[in-house]
Amino acid sequence: MTRFVMGLVGVLAFNTLTWAGPNDLFTEKDKDFGVSPKGTVLVHYFRFTNTTKETITLGQPRVSCGCVTPALTTNRVAPGETAAVIAYMDTKRIPNAGITKTVLVYVPFTSPTFEEVALKVTTVTRDDLMMSPDTLAFGTVTKGKGAKISTKVTFTSDANWTVNKATSTGGFVSVEAKLNSRSGSIVTYDVTATLDKECPAGNWTSDIYLETSNTAVAKLRIPVTVAVSAAVAASPEIVAFGSVKMGSASEQKVTIQSATPFKILEVKGADEQLSVKVEKDSAKPVHTVVIAANPAAAGGFTRSVEIVTDNKDQPSIIVPVTAKVVSK
Repeated sequence: MTRFVMGLVGVLAFNTLTWAGPNDLFTEKDKDFGVSPKGTVLVHYFRFTNTTKETITLGQPRVSCGCVTPALTTNRVAPGETAAVIAYMDTKRIPNAGITKTVLVYVPFTSPTFEEVALKVTTVTRDDLMMSPDTLAFGTVTKGKGAKISTKVTFTSDANWTVNKATSTGGFVSVEAKLNSRSGSIVTYDVTATLDKECPAGNWTSDIYLETSNTAVAKLRIPVTVAVSAAVAASPEIVAFGSVKMGSASEQKVTIQSATPFKILEVKGADEQLSVKVEKDSAKPVHTVVIAANPAAAGGFTRSVEIVTDNKDQPSIIVPVTAKVVSK
């Protein structure tokens, strides 16, 4: 797993940065859901990053149709932060099936200056198409475990309907479609998504697309969601000491935790400028590791501390450490 027309186009100067407006911040402004079963709720995140030097404030979005409910992940976005406008499209509230439905979401950017951005969502609903469930949601999966999840896709108005090809936009998600049953004009396929064990930790989304023999439903989209959690996680993930005076020690604590008790067997990567203290005797779900920088030379250094555990799903975890060393 078209473009809109803005009501105002301007050039805004934020400090020394020239910016053409919030329109340019979005990675996409048009989402076509394709064909969808009547009754499903379609969800899309229109993401943008504040690349200016000013905090951006957003007002409440409005829509051209009540079948779409808009929401914001936040209404204040600091420089460098990423946010999203979420569009929830309830196909139950679209009156006519088989007709292209397009809805505009108007998003007001109220400061530093006012400008409104229009985002577009589109779908064609079908009364003769069903998916159960309509989303392939893996839920939370421990990193290294992998997982499988399935849905049934039924088309009720073509006895000869076939799924000719199934593809995934996700690099760690593969898909397979198999005929389940064919009875009169009702045809059902089982669609199974497999999550690769190598999928990194994080919250991921992708899409599965089915190419079919019927031109009315030539391409079907099935959204995929998964939250992959590390078997053993470090917080913070990176230790950045910043500026440390030469000959002066500085300490930071790192929490190493898991859902089940584990032991820390060994710590690698310490040297004369970097020490690591940890209790290695008992098995427990949370350990505190103290990393201390004691630079002996000007300039700076980068280290990788490897914490070796007895957790079979994640035998070790790497914590990068950086420090800028300044003279006394």
